[in-house]
Amino acid sequence: MEQDLIIHIAFADDHTILRKGVISLLDSIGGVVVDIEADDGQELLDKLEQVDVLPHICMIDFSMPQLDGYGALLQIRKRWPDMKTLILTAFNSELYVIRMMQAGANGYLLKKSDVAELKEALISIHNHGYYYSECANSTLFHLVKTNSIKLQHFTESEIEMLKYCCSEFSYGQIAQKMNTTLSSVEGIRDRLFLKLNLNSRVGLALFAVQFGLVKIESNYENSTIIPIQKQNRS
Repeated sequence: MEQDLIIHIAFADDHTILRKGVISLLDSIGGVVVDIEADDGQELLDKLEQVDVLPHICMIDFSMPQLDGYGALLQIRKRWPDMKTLILTAFNSELYVIRMMQAGANGYLLKKSDVAELKEALISIHNHGYYYSECANSTLFHLVKTNSIKLQHFTESEIEMLKYCCSEFSYGQIAQKMNTTLSSVEGIRDRLFLKLNLNSRVGLALFAVQFGLVKIESNYENSTIIPIQKQNRS
């Protein structure tokens, strides 16, 4: 990260001690400034409405009273579609992470992660637009962007599987959609893991998005975007 670049953050977490601790640790390693603090999703939205200059990234705890992280994420995507977001969670479920991707999150991080990885996630989201654990530091996406990996490297069933990895279907449901057996689907998945040097469904889903096989869009009921009067930080 450039020495003179400061990433400005809004941080919502209902656990005050944890929130203050994270802010103190980020301050100690530099490069990140938390300009907005909130106890829940609704307070976060209210404070974002009040500022003249929006932060670069909203860092949001998933489990909060009044308005949880998922609800806050949907509202942010609706009101400020260019705002980047990082979800903090204690849940390590692949389908849960994919649900966050579908809602427009730029990344997720487990709460047990250390502050160095948190800063790494914020830098990655600021500079590249995403951070999803083991995929963030992989050379895989560079290979995609430089066309080193071609679609012809994959069979039709593998491409179909990559697309379904971005859904909330279980592997059993994917097997039904593909008119095959669960063991066949698991075999296709394992071949993709080997080809792409990945080890999770989230990794496959991210690859499908980066390759352009699937476009992740927010799926909220009212698609009207509220006009933005404020400027994002440059």
